[in-house]
Amino acid sequence: MNMNKSINICLLLIVISMSLVSSISIEPIKQGDDATLYQTCNNCTFCNITKITNPNNRSIISNVEFVQDGTRYDYLLDGGNTTTLGDYSYSYYCGNDDDSETGVIYFEVTPSGRNGIDNIALVIIMILMIYVITFVSFFGRNIPLSILSGMFMSFFGVWIVQNGIVIYRDNLTNYFGYVTIGIGAIVSLMAILGWIDENM
Repeated sequence: MNMNKSINICLLLIVISMSLVSSISIEPIKQGDDATLYQTCNNCTFCNITKITNPNNRSIISNVEFVQDGTRYDYLLDGGNTTTLGDYSYSYYCGNDDDSETGVIYFEVTPSGRNGIDNIALVIIMILMIYVITFVSFFGRNIPLSILSGMFMSFFGVWIVQNGIVIYRDNLTNYFGYVTIGIGAIVSLMAILGWIDENM
């Protein structure tokens, strides 16, 4: 009976102590945007970043000081350092004259600044709608709608090349973007030529 009480008390203390530890969670950063890196520390007199590494495990910045704002320490990472997609990390060293703490915090750089595939269904529906409207208007000989949907399709392809699809941006999304641009341009051009033929 006493053993069960001791185990319960230990578990309770572990849960309480875990809730007191502040967990830093950095939201995903959009590729090429500035990133605010931070650490919180109640009794610290200094807080430094010892190293920031990119997804290739290369150190991009080392030995810089956080800027203090009360118990929060911030560092603004320039967008020129967030051009590679993937997982980044920064190591910190914080403390005071009596005690110090080190650790590593991770953050992700994605094409859209979002993580997960929450919006993938919406993007797929949008892609399908654009393709369906463009092809139906083109093969249905609706010239004004073919011109507009083809142009929209081309602009959408440019957006895909620049931003990727939700969190994905690689050669496959680039090729899909180029194909979308090409189809949109061909549909618009053929619809314009058909309109010119009808009116001449």
